[in-house]
Amino acid sequence: MSDQNLSISHHHADGESEDEVNGLDLQRVSGAQDSEIDSADSLVDEFVRRLTMFPEALTPYEHTFLQSLQRDRNVCSLDKLITLLKFASSHYPDGHRMKGVYFVPLGTALETKGLEDEAIGAYERALDELEVVDSDGLSFISICFDRIGTLLKGRYDRLGEAEDLHKAIWAQEMCIACTAADGENLDELYGSLSHSLGARWNLVRDEEDLDRMLSYAEKAIALNPSNARAQSILGLNFVELRSFTHRTLRSDSFNDRVPGAQDSETDSADSFADDLLHRWSMFPEALTSYENTIVLSLLQGRNVCSLDKLITLSESAISHYPDGHPLKGGYLTHLGPALEMKGLEDEAMGTYERALDSIVVDSNGLKLISICFSRIGALLKGRYDRLGEAEDLHKAIWAQEMCIACTAADGKRLDEFYGSLLNSLVVRWNVLQDEEDIDRLLSRAEEATTLNASDADFQHYLGLALRTSYVRHRTLAHIDRAILAMQRAVSCSMPHDRMEMLTDLASTHYLRMDSVEDTSDASACIKYVEQAMAYGKISFEAHVILLECLRIVFYMTDDVQCYERACSMGETLLADDSLSNIQRYNFLVPLGGILLVSCRRSCTLPPDPRRLKKSIQTLERAIECMPPEEPDRVRPYYFLTQALLYQLRIGTPTVSEFEYAISIGRKGVELASERIKLNSADQTSCLLPLGDILSRYERAFPQSRVHEEKGLVFRQAAQLPSRYHHARLGGAIGWAAHCFGMQDWEGCFDAYTIAMECMQHLTWLGLSVVQQHRVISRRDMPIDIARSYAAHVAVLLGRSGVALEWIEQCRSMVWRRILNLRVSMDVLAGVEPTLARRLGEVSDLLQKGAYFDLRLGMEEGSLEMGKQQRHRLAEEWEDLVAQTRSLPGFTDFLKPKGAAYFTSCEFGGMVVLLNVFKTVCTAIILGSNKGKVVTFWLRQMNEELATSLQKGLHETLEQSGRHSRDARASEAWYGHNRQDGMSKVLSVLWTTVVKPLFDFLDLEPHDSLSGSDPPRLWWCPTGPLSFLPLHAAGLYNTAERGTKAYEFVASSYTPTVGILADISNQQPEEFSGLLTVCQPHTPGQNPIPKTEDEVCSVVQVAVESGSAMNVSLLGNDDATPDAVLSGMVGHSWIHLACHARQDPTQPLESAFMLAGDPKEGCPLKLTEIAKRANTKADFAFLSACQTATGDVSLSEESVHLAAGMLMAGYRRVIATMWAVNDSDAPIIAKMVYEYMLSDGRADSGKSCLALHRATASLRKERGVTNFMSWVPFIHYGA
Repeated sequence: MSDQNLSISHHHADGESEDEVNGLDLQRVSGAQDSEIDSADSLVDEFVRRLTMFPEALTPYEHTFLQSLQRDRNVCSLDKLITLLKFASSHYPDGHRMKGVYFVPLGTALETKGLEDEAIGAYERALDELEVVDSDGLSFISICFDRIGTLLKGRYDRLGEAEDLHKAIWAQEMCIACTAADGENLDELYGSLSHSLGARWNLVRDEEDLDRMLSYAEKAIALNPSNARAQSILGLNFVELRSFTHRTLRSDSFNDRVPGAQDSETDSADSFADDLLHRWSMFPEALTSYENTIVLSLLQGRNVCSLDKLITLSESAISHYPDGHPLKGGYLTHLGPALEMKGLEDEAMGTYERALDSIVVDSNGLKLISICFSRIGALLKGRYDRLGEAEDLHKAIWAQEMCIACTAADGKRLDEFYGSLLNSLVVRWNVLQDEEDIDRLLSRAEEATTLNASDADFQHYLGLALRTSYVRHRTLAHIDRAILAMQRAVSCSMPHDRMEMLTDLASTHYLRMDSVEDTSDASACIKYVEQAMAYGKISFEAHVILLECLRIVFYMTDDVQCYERACSMGETLLADDSLSNIQRYNFLVPLGGILLVSCRRSCTLPPDPRRLKKSIQTLERAIECMPPEEPDRVRPYYFLTQALLYQLRIGTPTVSEFEYAISIGRKGVELASERIKLNSADQTSCLLPLGDILSRYERAFPQSRVHEEKGLVFRQAAQLPSRYHHARLGGAIGWAAHCFGMQDWEGCFDAYTIAMECMQHLTWLGLSVVQQHRVISRRDMPIDIARSYAAHVAVLLGRSGVALEWIEQCRSMVWRRILNLRVSMDVLAGVEPTLARRLGEVSDLLQKGAYFDLRLGMEEGSLEMGKQQRHRLAEEWEDLVAQTRSLPGFTDFLKPKGAAYFTSCEFGGMVVLLNVFKTVCTAIILGSNKGKVVTFWLRQMNEELATSLQKGLHETLEQSGRHSRDARASEAWYGHNRQDGMSKVLSVLWTTVVKPLFDFLDLEPHDSLSGSDPPRLWWCPTGPLSFLPLHAAGLYNTAERGTKAYEFVASSYTPTVGILADISNQQPEEFSGLLTVCQPHTPGQNPIPKTEDEVCSVVQVAVESGSAMNVSLLGNDDATPDAVLSGMVGHSWIHLACHARQDPTQPLESAFMLAGDPKEGCPLKLTEIAKRANTKADFAFLSACQTATGDVSLSEESVHLAAGMLMAGYRRVIATMWAVNDSDAPIIAKMVYEYMLSDGRADSGKSCLALHRATASLRKERGVTNFMSWVPFIHYGA
């Protein structure tokens, strides 16, 4: 190192002004070149001489001491210098810059004296004190690291402690890092570090040290070609290094150039060869004389292709070593890529195989072996892609498996190796369909995603493996995981890969839809295909999936836009003359299917015979185009059979038309028995339209042959195993109808027994409540038909208890499932506490997530995770329930209640269940003096009449403007003069239902003056009767006593007998107060000022009752949904005086309109109420409009606000069937609360009688025919 002037500023120890000391000879002071130090004395003399040149830079004491050292030459100068430097450094505090400066020469002095450990300590102290403030500071730091490295390396050479060597290398690396790029001794530093790395290579054989050693040696030579140390290192070690020439193969430059490693980055074969030749030519002493001559000649002969030169050199080198020699494997590995680049793939594979026989199996050899297997696998897979020989694919997969097995867990190319293997496994699965490949693909894909979760290809392969596994095993968890994996793949993918991944994600949703029957999967499928279109022209398969999903969404939701879009797209695709038969077939089938859906009676599109004709023609063309090997040959026959059935309903079909339709139906059934495709119609589904065609044929042309075949077809549809429970239900109903026609009542009973079993599987807890309602409200789901016919047959056979059970099973199915989640686990906990605890936990989670898909603003990923979490919980719940039922005494755990349970309940009155049949209505009565369960035929009432009355009532309310509670509602009623319409409805109910029933029960008009309470009666109507005011039935054109229902009984309603029974058996909680909610001016709604009077009167009654009850009031802006929900938890009673809305299209969105939104009010939705089980809940007064009006399409489900309050735990509810007069509600409310609190305590058990009395008072005040005043108020619950 040359002399450098180091400018050092320091303060005197006594705080005097700053001076400078310049001109220290760093080369001498540092000992950077020990050979140049003549003696310890000369070092001291040089240092002392320079210090004396600047006496003003020393403290007085230091100056005196220095002079004494100069005079006293008989003392060893080195000891003097050490003493002086230690003394000088002690005058500066820690952290002072000068302290570090003194420690550097101190280290050199200690080193010269032979005190190496103390010298290392001095250099380390210097590093602690020095500051990197300029280039000079870095130079001092570089010197310290250099000396520490040299001393530690020397100590390692003497003692052999590996820790010294590791530290020495670290110090040398730090020295280089702190040395300027143009430092004059940088080549020597490179040489020293290379030397140390070589020592560690000999010690631990870490290939990384080998690479770095050569790299630093090359850098040293590049800076100084005459650097003796670097040349000696290369000369001494290259004999060993030649056995590891695969270093070049593993280097980045090699991977960039070898085909198959990074083909897109390969510049040319020549550049690859030239690069390798250049590396060899730099070290001629490392080659044999023969090899060196070849290299030189090849470099000079530029007219010869470099790749041929490389092959010649490698073959020559290989020939010099016998088989089994460790160097031979390295040269063979070099030769393989050269042969690949030359296009000699078979010779390359042979070379790699020879290399595998020669490579020594150690940590470095394994890396070479991994590369050989990787290249063999790639070459074989490429040959399979060209020639299609399965044997090549098998061998390729074996080689790729071996490649991964020989690659370290942290190998740089492990991602690439996994990608190649996964691709090959997918290809082989598509060709051979060997289930073992799916297991291997799934296992390897999971390993790959663990290795690199953000790799889009790995996630995509995992999704494909899971999806295929689902197709084989029908495990829902697999298709769920497949969707998540493919979503991750899309989010991690590059744009050029996204189209394929999006279409695969779409098809995965399509597959799941078949299993779960969730329309949102079809919608997701459409969305992802549309997104794929943004990245280019989508595949033929993607177009087919899009058509299928448009058909399904149209079928499930009646969205006409889906129909129009599918028709337009289908016609455009079919106009392409280049389509093959199989492509044309795959487009024609969904197009014919969506045309068929548009011809259903329930479709919103106007009837058009041309659409039906086009559907039939399209499906017949599909059958003509269908290739023999098509796996899904059922669907066109299934659709065509349905289309022909629709056609037979029009006009007067001929025998030949019937026979043709039957032949198509039979062919569909035959093919369905052989079907292998997942999303196709099964045999049960195909039997149904065939049975319907046979039924029509029999009616048009009676034949015993057709009659027998029809019965057999429907019976098969009911009894065959099928995952389509609604199809089995349809088969059972058809079989029952066949038996009904023959008056085979036992056969009917057997058929309906199967129908009721199917009913239990129509909904699944894995779906949200919204999704479950969507399933059972489908137009092809004949729940109401099954209920009415099955109960009718059971009554005919004298099995009234079974009739009761069957009606219960068909009603409020979704509510009942939610209520099952709230069943107490106390009894089970006494037997199996662990099972009870887990079942309770899972039930709670299912309750909380029952409406997860109604949360606004949920991200797509969160919504999917919520859906899948519910799937897993539902599966676990079913398993836990099955475990519970296996225990002694728990066989019937959570099974539908039997008649014995209902008859054992003390209702405190009579319960009348009304089953409306096609030709008659049956009353099933509990709690009467006629017996435990008795039936009575109401022969004047039937389904047609009940439907007519329902429509008449609806029209009357529509014309009267009874949509919401309004101060002007009464005027609207009288202005339209609608009393006659209402009076007619009520009189028909009286003469056809109520009067005959009361006569049968021997009921007499109650004497209101007797002081006794009238008997109680609960109405449990079904079908269209569910929407009619049975409690107000009567003759209102006469004042004759005994002509109105309210003169006989105090009426209540219940959604099902089971809910009433459960409520009746509950023990009431201790009363905890009343919450009143008042909302007179809801934004966006008509003002209802009387609500303030109403709530004030309720509060006043409560305060004056003497019951000392807790009364809370939420009014105006305080009455937000959250505040009301919180208040409900702490109070037993709630009074809601506000607007409400009933959504006929989405009944679960029905809500009370409260504060929170300044524009239109904030809804407290039915879903929010129903999902909260309030243990303190007892009584609710819903003083709002339509709180007990359900959805016509869900007449068996009782989806309205009053039922929601029962679901939330309230035992008794007063609600309204339609809008009430603003001035009437306060009168009813005041009287109800006065009666319930009349004994000085809160007793909601009086709520029914309280309403009975209050409406009587209102009739007296408003007039008995002012139906809009008193009729809408009804009572629900116990």
